[in-house]
Amino acid sequence: MFVARRGVCVFVPAVQQFSRSLPALTVPCRWDALQQRLLQTAAGKGDNALPARTTLIRQGALQTHQLGLDLSEETPAETEELSFDDPTQAFKTKSTWEIARALLVLRLCSFNVLVDNSLKLMKVGQSFLGRRLFEAVMRATFYGQFIGGDTEKEIEATVRRLLSSGLQTLPAITIEEDIGDEMIIREEFYDSATQFYLDSIRLLARLSDYVEVPLFQLRVTSFLHANLLVIMSKHLDAGCPELSVENLASGMTEDNQDFHVSVLTDQENEHLRNTLRRLNAVCRECAERRIWLTADAEYTYMRPAMTQLMLAAMFKFNKKQPLIWNTYQCYLKGAHDNITRDIQLAKELDMCFGVKLVRGAYMDKERALAKKKGYDDPINPTYAATGEMYHQLLDTMLLEISRQGHRCKLMVASHNEDSIKYAVSSLTT
Repeated sequence: MFVARRGVCVFVPAVQQFSRSLPALTVPCRWDALQQRLLQTAAGKGDNALPARTTLIRQGALQTHQLGLDLSEETPAETEELSFDDPTQAFKTKSTWEIARALLVLRLCSFNVLVDNSLKLMKVGQSFLGRRLFEAVMRATFYGQFIGGDTEKEIEATVRRLLSSGLQTLPAITIEEDIGDEMIIREEFYDSATQFYLDSIRLLARLSDYVEVPLFQLRVTSFLHANLLVIMSKHLDAGCPELSVENLASGMTEDNQDFHVSVLTDQENEHLRNTLRRLNAVCRECAERRIWLTADAEYTYMRPAMTQLMLAAMFKFNKKQPLIWNTYQCYLKGAHDNITRDIQLAKELDMCFGVKLVRGAYMDKERALAKKKGYDDPINPTYAATGEMYHQLLDTMLLEISRQGHRCKLMVASHNEDSIKYAVSSLTT
């Protein structure tokens, strides 16, 4: 279900991977009880909120998230109370076998020993079973659970099936990188990733008949080494004017050999020039095809540079409408300060502003790193505080939409039932 208002997308994600608090699987299990058990997990109440349902389109690379989605136009709001308690609606795209398999995979993924040693187990399984038998087992379990199709025809069938139930697809490339001890740059790797992005965007365009509003998601670390983001973030914190939004946007062109930042080394400058060309190619492809492109959020030590790159893309491509969007993580203590600062910058630079609101996915690592490095924990102290921050940012963006109209758009990308209801209530009152 979704409620639509101009400029606002309220996403009601379905169930994805696993919950460590799911009760143990009992056999035999009645069908209605199985539905209810998965529904309790899918509802995302309290700390058991789950990520959006995800299907991998190419192994390890392209995902499509199932989302309830509006058409970004004025449509009548639903008058009935929003409810997540109907399992026939939650699982109407799934067969009995698919739901039973989902529960099996869900339960297996709740064991840390399996998750932490998954790659080793896959190698052992392939050597023991052989390639063909191993692939058959994987297709019947994990691969079959998450893969939307190996060919364009299979992918099209998946997209059509989801759309028939009111579920929009959001392709998302899963190529990403974290920092390392040294910056070994492999430009061919990032060029290959960029080409995969372009191919995937063109695939989405070919499926436009089955996609009400074309959406695509990228990860900035698909285009450059994470270490460079950290280096740039430190210079941004120091107030480096050469890394301004306008200057970075000037480097987003095919012919950017003259682009240079004095605080970076020759190697870093070359890598940044290549990065800007890659981002420009992907953003231009989406802009030409009128596809909304949102950048997924990653770690806080990369965030300043990641945001600056996406704001530069907005500056170039968001002149008339918000085609390029940035993601804001509401589990961060500084989330409201971050978004209000960027809203003000967007106004000053006369560019349209698109926002995707999420809670965040790196809490454990962020806290562990803060403890190790001896700086303040960037994460909100409680789950409730994160919920309050989410609603605060949501209210801030709704106010901006009321002021700026079509120049400002918002994706309410929450897995939490309370936040979805809060968003719907805010739109209908």
